[in-house]
Amino acid sequence: MFLISSFCPSRFLNLKRHFFWRIIWVSITVFLYGPFLAQSKPLDHFDPSSLSPIQKGEFYLAQSFNTEALKIYQSLINAGKGDEYAFRGMIRAYKNMDKLEEAQEWLENYLVSNLSSSAVFYGLGYINYLNENIEKSQSFFNQALELNAKNALALNNLGAIYSRQKSYNQAAEKVRAAIYINPKELIFFNNLELIYKKMGNSELIFSDYNRYLKKGVSDLVRGYGMAVGRKMRQAGFKLYSKGKLDEAIGKFMEIEAVYKNIKHQTGLVPIYFSLGLLHEEKGDFKNAKKFFKQVLAFNSLHIQAKERLNQLQ
Repeated sequence: MFLISSFCPSRFLNLKRHFFWRIIWVSITVFLYGPFLAQSKPLDHFDPSSLSPIQKGEFYLAQSFNTEALKIYQSLINAGKGDEYAFRGMIRAYKNMDKLEEAQEWLENYLVSNLSSSAVFYGLGYINYLNENIEKSQSFFNQALELNAKNALALNNLGAIYSRQKSYNQAAEKVRAAIYINPKELIFFNNLELIYKKMGNSELIFSDYNRYLKKGVSDLVRGYGMAVGRKMRQAGFKLYSKGKLDEAIGKFMEIEAVYKNIKHQTGLVPIYFSLGLLHEEKGDFKNAKKFFKQVLAFNSLHIQAKERLNQLQ
């Protein structure tokens, strides 16, 4: 039980701000950072059988079902259907169980009869990267690319190595090449943004987005748009934490425009919810209700939006 000796307006406002900060952060995190948390059904009732084997493995990894994930990835690889993504998933499962040495032994045995496999060389490079054996890791990634120049994961990891070595132009070149091969792998865009930041020019990610937006290359636009949206969210949170409500609202409106351009409807839900909360804190209840209604138009089961709207009616 808390005892308050006297009412303090500034304390009340700080508590209110803390409440809005937490609810905005939770709404963004749930919908944008948890790929399986945005399911309309609870996880207990989610059926992973509708996913591809790789996606199913990722689902199990996200739920810390590492043994189940490992079985899926090894089954794919043993059946000759495992690409570098299957090897990455398998290694992550081993890592989560603190068994990277076992993973390396498994790969070395597999390599004996699969010397032309780019994926297995990527896997060996990835294990060595995780173990901080950077020189050996780089050698394995280069071997993987000699066998398959379109091994996007090897290119991305080489980019990470060049970034560690402060060879930022080479790092950006490798990651951009990975993006061009697989623009649906959002982590590549995040890595490129980090490289730009280390180069001292984080705004380059906006230039990339605008360039591909003009060209109309849909997959590339979407990936760059997601990276730009994340950068804008960080700026919006920073503005909000400083009490700059109008500027924070403006930043989230910019995110809305980007997400509309890339047709990222799932992302619009937490953006509209955040805008509703920001307008509510500002005292603009008309706009707050408008944005909460937009949330419910996309997701009629959004409990928090219903609760906020009911309180404002």
